[in-house]
Amino acid sequence: MPSLEPVSSTRFVLPPPPLRRYLTTYYFCDIESPDGSEISDLLLPQWASIRFIYLGSVKMTVPDQEEQQSPLAGMTGPTSLAAPISTRFAKIFAFGLSPLGWYKFVGQPASRWANRVIDTESDPNFEFFARIWNAIRKLETHAEMIDICNQMLLAALTPVDAEEQLIEAAHLALTDPDTDSVGALCDRLDMDMKQISRFSNRVFGFLPKLLLRRQRFVRTLGQAMVNPDQSWSDCVDLNYYDQAHFNRDFKRFMGLTPRQYMAQPHPIFGIGATERTKALGRPLQAMDRPENSDPTENCDVA
Repeated sequence: MPSLEPVSSTRFVLPPPPLRRYLTTYYFCDIESPDGSEISDLLLPQWASIRFIYLGSVKMTVPDQEEQQSPLAGMTGPTSLAAPISTRFAKIFAFGLSPLGWYKFVGQPASRWANRVIDTESDPNFEFFARIWNAIRKLETHAEMIDICNQMLLAALTPVDAEEQLIEAAHLALTDPDTDSVGALCDRLDMDMKQISRFSNRVFGFLPKLLLRRQRFVRTLGQAMVNPDQSWSDCVDLNYYDQAHFNRDFKRFMGLTPRQYMAQPHPIFGIGATERTKALGRPLQAMDRPENSDPTENCDVA
């Protein structure tokens, strides 16, 4: 992989304990081109996230659409495809939503919003996040932004219900390498195929077979990111039959081959993945599990 130019920096902050079941992490990303040219990268498959662009602008291409300006307060639903982004200058405050966080704070069928970017200021389904944006958009410090988010998110928490336990159990199962088939997932959750399909679409945004493929792919990509000197064959997840099997998945999720991806610079998310690993122990949001909520010594805590 080409060396990363120092054009971006990312800081991760873990939310307070009551929010850690619902938010993956807060993060601040500053991007600035040294010569005014556009900086491009790929946003990798992940769970949902909300991005507040409080300075500058970002262009983004989502499936079946042309490149467009990202909303200043944009919610990205769960994704199964990489999305190209570009900017010359931007300062972004964001946080990731776990599947449980989507259930708690959005409450919409996740499949309806999968692989989409939503302008929270114009869609009433996401009015809560537009209110957060209006409360933080003129603040000057990271600490102030996080404090307001904590206040508003904690105030919006409702009592835990039985569905939350099922969602966490399913999330754990999906991210467990031992869950290597839809049948194994059904056994873990005591559901039949129809039940698991409806539940998976509603809560996670995709059918279980695709989710298991995505998680297998993400584990491999994450291993490659934290071990850049290793070959792809050394990083390939054990649930792949062989390298060719992985290559097909890579093309499906990323839109290009592993060789093409590694030949490109990744000045935003490559650096971000390195910093995320230092802070949280995992380079990618989709690798987070409900049981992995404790920070490393390198991570700030709200």
